[in-house]
Amino acid sequence: MGIFSREGASGFSASSTAEQVTQGIEGTGLTAIVTGASSGIGAETARVLALRGLHVVMAVRNMDSGVTVKETILKEIPNAKIDVRQLDLSSLASVRNFASDYNSSGLPLNILINNAGAGATPFKLSQDSIELVFATNHLGHFLLTNLLLETMKSTSRESNREGRIVNVSSLLHQYGYREGIRFDKINDTAGYNRYFAYAQSKLANVLHANELTRRMKEEGVEITANSLHPGAIGTKITRNDCFFQCLFNVFGIFTGKTIPQGAATTCFVALHPQVKGVSGEYFVDCNIAKSSSQAKDADLAAKLWDFRASGFSLWSTAEQVTEGINGTGLTAIVTGGSSGIGAKTCRVLTLCGVHVVMAVRNTAAGESVKETILEEIPGAKIDVREFDLNSLESERSIQAFQRRHRNAIATNHLGHFLLTKLLLKTMKSTSGESKIEGRIVNVSSSLHPDGYRKGIHFDKINDEAGYNRYYAYAQSKLANLLHTNELTRRLKQEGVKITASSLHPLKN
Repeated sequence: MGIFSREGASGFSASSTAEQVTQGIEGTGLTAIVTGASSGIGAETARVLALRGLHVVMAVRNMDSGVTVKETILKEIPNAKIDVRQLDLSSLASVRNFASDYNSSGLPLNILINNAGAGATPFKLSQDSIELVFATNHLGHFLLTNLLLETMKSTSRESNREGRIVNVSSLLHQYGYREGIRFDKINDTAGYNRYFAYAQSKLANVLHANELTRRMKEEGVEITANSLHPGAIGTKITRNDCFFQCLFNVFGIFTGKTIPQGAATTCFVALHPQVKGVSGEYFVDCNIAKSSSQAKDADLAAKLWDFRASGFSLWSTAEQVTEGINGTGLTAIVTGGSSGIGAKTCRVLTLCGVHVVMAVRNTAAGESVKETILEEIPGAKIDVREFDLNSLESERSIQAFQRRHRNAIATNHLGHFLLTKLLLKTMKSTSGESKIEGRIVNVSSSLHPDGYRKGIHFDKINDEAGYNRYYAYAQSKLANLLHTNELTRRLKQEGVKITASSLHPLKN
C-alpha cells in the first residue's frame, strides 16, 4: 500500500490484506460463487475463501485460466473445495446457462461475489447488441443475481445463516455521465465516452446493491447486499488502459494497492462477523464509506431495477424470452405473420411447439414464410389463412367498411377489434375446456400518447381537413391500449380465464 494508510472503525485499513481481514474466520459449510476469478483480485478472493474452508465456485470466461488458478490454489491448499465453471457475463445466454446449471446442481449458495468486470474500452457491442461495458459490469451481474436469488433464499432459510451479495464497484462511480445512468442512450455511439461509460457501470453496481437491500428487507429475507471500492490495483483493467496506467504510475505510490490488499474489502464484506446484518452500504478499505449522491438516489435505483426486472431487456430476442417454454397443445393466431416481427413471432411460437395460424393479406408471402419455418423446424404445425384487416366482412359489406373508415384506424384498431370479438367465444370455450389461460396480445406503440389532443377523434375519424397521418397512427395505437384495458375489465367481470395485454415492440 502507499504511504497513506490509517485504520478505520473496523480495525482494518487500506494496507490490510484479504488473509488478515479473514484471519480466524471459519467458513466450512458455506458456498460462494466468485465471478471473474481467473485473475487479479477475483483469483485472490477465491484463494482466501478456499483457505477459510468455503466451497468456492469460480465463474470464469476463460476456462484454461480458471483451471490454472484452481491448480495453483490446490497446490497451496490441498483440501480446498473449488470448482471452475464457464461464465461470460457479456452474454445473457451464458449467464442463463450458468444459472440454470447451478440451480439444478443441488448446491447451496451462501455468498455471491459479483467481481468480474470490463475496463474502459472503446465502444463495442456485446453478443446481445448491448454496449459491452454496461453489459458485462452491470446487466450480466444483475441477471445472474436475479436467477440465483431463489437458491440463495432457500439456502438462507434452510441453514438459518445470512446470505451475502457483494458487488465490486469503484470509487469512479461518481465520475460518469451527468444523468448517472443513460437509460435511453446505452448504445449511443455519438455521445459515448469510455471513462464515463465505465463509471456508469460502476454506479449501476452500487444502485443494484441498494435496491436489492430494499427488496430483501421488504420480503423479510435474511440476505444482505453491499457494494465496495477495492482500491487502485494494477490488474488487467488498469494495465490494458494507457490513461488508467498513467494514473496508477503517478498516484500508485500514495494510494496503490497490491492484489492481496485489493481483495481485502471483498473478503471482509463477504465473511466478517462485523458485517452481519449490514446491508445497502458502500465500503472502502474494509470500512463503511460515503458513496455519491446519485448512488443514494432510491428513485434512480428503482428505475435501474425496472430496466432489467424481468431478466430480459429491450435487447432480448424472442428466442431468449421463450427459452425452455413448451407450448405443445396450444394454438395461436398471429395477424400480419407474413413479414417483420409477425413472421419472427410465428417462427418462435412454432419453435416452442405452438400450432400457429398465420393470418395474412398476402398468402404467397405467407406460404413463403411457412416454407422457411418448416425448413428450419420440420415438425412445425403452421397454417396460412388469407385475412385482410382493412376489409373485414361483418354486418357491413366490405365496400361499406372500406369507404366509411380511414385506413389506419380501420386496419390497426377496428379490424382487430372485430376479429377479437368474433373469436372470443372460441377462446372462452378453449380456456374453459383446457383449463389453460387464454391470452390476447395487442401490438401497440410507444407513440400512442403523441396523437390528437383529444385522443380518439370519434366524430372526426374520416375528417380529411384535420387529418394528420402521424396523429392518426398514434390514435390507432392508443385505441389498441384502450381496447386491451376494456377487454380486461369485461373479462374479469365475467370471471373468464383470458388475459389481455398491449405492448410496444421496438426501441425508437
